[in-house]
Amino acid sequence: MSSHQPDLLPLESFRILVEESVTGVYLIQGDRLIYVNRRLAEIFGYTREELLSLPSALDVIAESDREMVREKLRQRHAGEVDVVEYTVSAVRKDGRVIDLDVRSSRTVHGGAPAVIGSMLDISERTRLERALRDLSLTDELTGLYNRRGFSTLAERQLALAMRGNQPLLLIFADVDGLKTINDTHGHAAGDQALRDTAAILRATYRSADIIARLGGDEFTVFPVNANESSGNILTERLDEALARHAKQSDRPFNLSLTAGLARVEPAECPTIEGLLAQADRHLYERRAKRNSR
Repeated sequence: MSSHQPDLLPLESFRILVEESVTGVYLIQGDRLIYVNRRLAEIFGYTREELLSLPSALDVIAESDREMVREKLRQRHAGEVDVVEYTVSAVRKDGRVIDLDVRSSRTVHGGAPAVIGSMLDISERTRLERALRDLSLTDELTGLYNRRGFSTLAERQLALAMRGNQPLLLIFADVDGLKTINDTHGHAAGDQALRDTAAILRATYRSADIIARLGGDEFTVFPVNANESSGNILTERLDEALARHAKQSDRPFNLSLTAGLARVEPAECPTIEGLLAQADRHLYERRAKRNSR
């Protein structure tokens, strides 16, 4: 019996993917930038040559965040951590401060430790978040975005994803048995279950992701810059977080969520309502399957 092994993409294909990425990509050795793609240069308003000639990669980081970034670089070079995700403030060549979502991991280049990573400019997202807070578009109980806040941010993210031809993922989750918790332990316990759910979602997903309570026991997560293969990873990460919470919790109730996932391509011309409906259908399929066991 023979098995078909897919042909590996040639190295040149990977180079093109990195060069044409809508996300900034970089390679750091010590504290010097030794590679940046075209998008990273655009983010900072420099030419590639100017970025690569900087005495330190930290020169583009806002003063307030430099020690934090320096420590994260040290940890990865030393092998203390392999992958990190964080948000940082940086300074463009024109002096404008921008907010970046950073993902980086430890690697080896030329036989020496190095750090490879990506940067996504979330300045517009941060500006919108501040505006939303000013407009009180957050859920009073959990501190997450409410339905109006979610719709405002999600529509913006949908437009950016379609412009960049990126696949879209959306998670829709219900708190299982919230009415039973309220009836058995009181509404204060039900409120605590909702606050616990919000805390779990915040701890599970990135600060750049759009997390909201749509009302009642309904929550949603709209991951930013996700790819199609991330769906199962994102739901598994939630299941693992709930299992950890169950082991550590001293609440008089068991907290359980059922999550559904929507996956669509930009060519399908998705809408936020359509994504929510698709994820809701998947949620009920998963719940029915679990209840039939």
